[in-house]
Order: sequence, then C-alpha cells, then structure tokens
Amino acid sequence: MDSGFAVMDCAGINPKYAAGREGWATIKCASKRAYGCGDTGNSAVQDLDLLLHQGDLENLSSSLSVHAGDDVFRWIDQVIAEKKGRPAAPGKDRYFMSKVEIVDKGLIVVTLSFSEYGGFDYYLVFDSFDRSLSMIPYIPEWAACYTKCPLPLRHESGYSLVLIGGEFSFGRERPKKYIWQWSPMAASWGSIPDSWQTQKLCLPSQMNNKFFSPDVAFSCIGFAFWTDLALGTLFCDCSALLSESYLVKSKFIPLPPGYQLDRDEEGIWPVEVYRTMGYVGGSFKFVAIDKPHDHCGRRVKVWTLAAPGPGHKWTLYSEFRLKKLWKDFKMAGLPKNLPMWPMLREQEGATLYLILADKTQTSDRGQKHYLCRLDMPTQSLLQAKLLAHTSLILGPVKLPSGFFNCLDPLPSSPEPMWMDV
Repeated sequence: MDSGFAVMDCAGINPKYAAGREGWATIKCASKRAYGCGDTGNSAVQDLDLLLHQGDLENLSSSLSVHAGDDVFRWIDQVIAEKKGRPAAPGKDRYFMSKVEIVDKGLIVVTLSFSEYGGFDYYLVFDSFDRSLSMIPYIPEWAACYTKCPLPLRHESGYSLVLIGGEFSFGRERPKKYIWQWSPMAASWGSIPDSWQTQKLCLPSQMNNKFFSPDVAFSCIGFAFWTDLALGTLFCDCSALLSESYLVKSKFIPLPPGYQLDRDEEGIWPVEVYRTMGYVGGSFKFVAIDKPHDHCGRRVKVWTLAAPGPGHKWTLYSEFRLKKLWKDFKMAGLPKNLPMWPMLREQEGATLYLILADKTQTSDRGQKHYLCRLDMPTQSLLQAKLLAHTSLILGPVKLPSGFFNCLDPLPSSPEPMWMDV
C-alpha cells in the first residue's frame, strides 16, 4: 500500500523504550529556541531532542519520542520555584508526558506535560520547512481552552498557531470566547514579546448557550475550521484571524440531521474514535461509524457538503454496510471487528481509511492494528496493511512521507541503554 503517509500514535514513546532499540533516529534541528520560558528556557530547549522511529516503511508505522536532558529539569525546577514560591519536591522521579497534537502545514506540534508539577504544559513545534524547533508555554492559567490541539496557519511571515478559548466563568455569566494566537515573528517583534495574542470571537446565534469542544481542526479555501464531532463546525476567515482586528466573526455549520450528540451520554469512548471531518476532493466530508450500542443497521456513512452557507445542505455520499464490509475483511484474512478512527486524506477525495484492531494478535505494546483503505463510491475494501508497531493508545495521526528528511540514527545495542528522563 503506497499511501504517502505513515500512521503515528499520538502518544509519545517513553525515551527509555527508544534507547538502544533499532530503528530510532534523532531529528536534526537547524535551530532551537524557547519563547516565554524564562531566562534559562533557551538552555533547556537545547537539551531537548525529538526521536523518530521509522519502523518498516512498508508497514506504514512511525513513532515519536522526546528526550529531555538534565538542563530541562533544572529549568522546570526553577520555573516551579518562581511560580509557586517553593522549590520542587526533592526525591521524586522526574518525568513528563508527550503527545503529538497535530501534523499539518509542514508543522508538527507536540505537548509536553510535566506531570510531577501539575499545570506546567508546553508546546514543542517543529517546522519542517526550516528545521527549527520552538518551545512555548501553553496559554495563560486564567484562560479556559476547549482543546490543546492548535490549528497551524501558514502566512508570509512564517506560521501561527491558533486556539479557540475563553475565560473561566462563574454563575450564570456566559464566558467570553477568544482566539488565542502565537507566532515566532510576533513573539520576537511584537508589542508583548513571547506571549499569546488574543482576539475576541463573535459567535453566531446558533451557538448560544452551547458547549463547544473541537475535536478536529483544519484550514482550506481561505477559512479556518474547528469541528465539534458531537455538534458541528465553527469557521472564520483566515485573513481576519491574521489581521490586527480585535473582533473576529464566525459562522456555524451543524452536523447532518440526527447526528448531534450529548457528550455526557457517550460513555468512555471519545467521539473521534468513530467520527471525523475534513475537506477532501473539493468538498467537506463527515464520516460516522455506528458504534456497538447503536441500532441503525451497523453502517459507516459519509456525508458531503459542497460549501459552507445557507444555500448548501449535507447529502449522503457513501454508505458502507458493515455486513458487506466484514465479508471483504474475511476474504482479506482480517478479523470481524468494528473499525475505528476514520481518516480522510486531502490527496484522495474518494478514499476512506479505517483502523481495524486484531485482538488475536498482540505484541509487547498491545494489540496489532490494520490500516484499511476503502473506496467510497463502490463501498469496497481496496487494501489492508498490518501496522508494524502502533498501539494507538491515544489515537492515530497521519505523518506525511518525507516529513523528516534529516535524521541522525541512534546506535543500537543488544541490551537497551536506559536514559534518565
């Protein structure tokens, strides 16, 4: 299967696991810089490395790990001492969690959460265009944000990361909604160096008193889109986002009729396990997989929308009956399980990708998974490939082929070398 991308687990791999194992390489960075991370932040980011496991390229799998040296923990000790007025507790194992938030527009954004300290979250942003690595703090503590996944936007000055957020509210007062935006250029030369810039977001009337929590973010045809897979899509003009205007107007696209959900009733599975949305093949597509407790005939439905606006409506584009799909799976030697994690790819407007777990095949990192490539017009299975080492703890993210083109392979050893992190 020549898909042009690899499937990467969102969950960052513990660097202790990567040390000494074959196939891992350090991603070469032309520059590293910290913004808004204190006096010693720049020293700390020099001691951070991104590690990539390309695996077997035929198996379409990849993994990412973040290695932090001693300077990183000396820096975070100093940060916590300054913010909390006391030194970090001695004698604790120092660790952090990493998660790949998004890969888009030639950027990969990784969240670093220093769990020991609580509330100290940072972004690592790798720009594949100039191989720069930037570390920036998450939005201010007083702000409320509905997702940690920023939307990358490219422009003449470089790039920006955009988040939808607000303020914490109490009582019946409606929280104010904001656009939070950060860019290297603004952080270096702006009137408020190193900070996130804000714009007030004007919501359409359909959004009154509705909790909006975006699961998917993307940009196309000059607009930025945030989709709550249980509610609908909020969008605004990219030129307004990148302007100096304080007010940004937005519009809303509801999901197809009958697809709005109450998140409190959805159980333990996040809604993105069974749904997705994107702009592919010149139109918007919304994908929904019937879940085990649904009684709708067990189907995968794909809806399409030509363009946002009152004159356009969702239409059913393709409908896969799981009974037929399971027959295709059986003929291909695949297990009869419910597919999950639907994925769309901009370059393939008629193709749908699904992840299929195989509970009969396990490894030291969990169940094996297959990447299934489906043709939407004919509702048929085109190809399936076993993913080499992807456990999909937090879900998949697509990594375009050749995204990292400067790698320095790590030496392997018969016995893994454990790194202190």
